[in-house]
Amino acid sequence: MAFGFEEILEEILKEGLFWAAWGRPSEVMPFLRGKLLGNGLNEKSKRQLEWLLDELEEFYKRVACCGRVEEKHVRAVKSFHRDIVSVIETDGA
Repeated sequence: MAFGFEEILEEILKEGLFWAAWGRPSEVMPFLRGKLLGNGLNEKSKRQLEWLLDELEEFYKRVACCGRVEEKHVRAVKSFHRDIVSVIETDGA
């Protein structure tokens, strides 16, 4: 079974959530920034994505303060996933 971009992104975002709960909220951010921002997006999309990634990192920091993963955190990660995919798909349209 092969995984596509969206499935892999979702797993990385969830992994970031669990790292955050363990007190390491920025663990996956360098990887996400490198992979997502370094793929030839136009400037508008890149700015939107940078903003989303900044918001995601702040979210992970709030989870780290909580020290546990709750259902609301999982729902928020799914929302970040939808937003990131939307920016990338819009850029490619």
